[in-house]
Amino acid sequence: MRMYRTGAILGALLVALLTANACSLWAESEGKAPDRPTPWTMPTGPGGWGGRLLGARWRVDWITVDGRSIGAPPDAGAWIEFGYDSTVVGDYGCTPFKSSATLTATTLTVGTDMSGATPDDACPAKERAFEQRMRKIVTGGPLAVAKRVDTLSITLKNQRGDYVALQMMRPQGLFGAPWKIEYLDVDDTPIDMEARKEVYFVFHRDGTVTGKGGCNGFKGRAVFAGQHVTLYPLTRTTHRTCSRKIMSQEDRLFDQGPRTFWVAATPDISFVDRTSPDGLTYNFSRWTGTP
Repeated sequence: MRMYRTGAILGALLVALLTANACSLWAESEGKAPDRPTPWTMPTGPGGWGGRLLGARWRVDWITVDGRSIGAPPDAGAWIEFGYDSTVVGDYGCTPFKSSATLTATTLTVGTDMSGATPDDACPAKERAFEQRMRKIVTGGPLAVAKRVDTLSITLKNQRGDYVALQMMRPQGLFGAPWKIEYLDVDDTPIDMEARKEVYFVFHRDGTVTGKGGCNGFKGRAVFAGQHVTLYPLTRTTHRTCSRKIMSQEDRLFDQGPRTFWVAATPDISFVDRTSPDGLTYNFSRWTGTP
């Protein structure tokens, strides 16, 4: 009798194990989001303030020429992004560019423009004048890289003392790294996420977003443009049930219609909706859990 019970228990455990393994394989083949994301490792850079530039996108706030400050075009019209492949891409305000770049902890040297792009004919004369001055600073030889106010602001200064003032627009590792939602702000009221580290987003450069809403995996679209991101409705890729509070918060995440948010580097990242009555804000931090 005891042997029969032991055999039955082992048989039940074997069935459960095979079922779980089959479900895992099915989920993988169906493209479901994993229950835990893979932690993202920051690529190594040169260190110093030069290393802070790598992998992030920076908007140009103003340039200073001969001691006179000139404001940049509005809404991140001029920006720079430094790649880990020794390239720099961006926009002077009227014209996009792509160049080689040599970056150390304290200096930056930008090479010849490889994009072949020409200025937008509709670009106003004032913005054309701005980009000509900015181009001259950026491509005019070695630039000293230094902190301006805090870790989110940097200057690129030439030997004459002219400089470009940068403000972090998108943090390092925005794409491909898992971002945990710490809490939501609704009408200036913070709402803690009941599921905590079970709620995370992974943004991809192709405009897709995947992750987990607390109970279920999801997929959707998150389209970045300048200082803004448009987040489209999210679709469940699994159909689990959890506690009522977790499911309610998950429904809130998934049931949002298309919304355009202002992106703020904090130094993590926040999506701030300044146009809707509820003033919804997503507050993200880097996911550092173990998969």
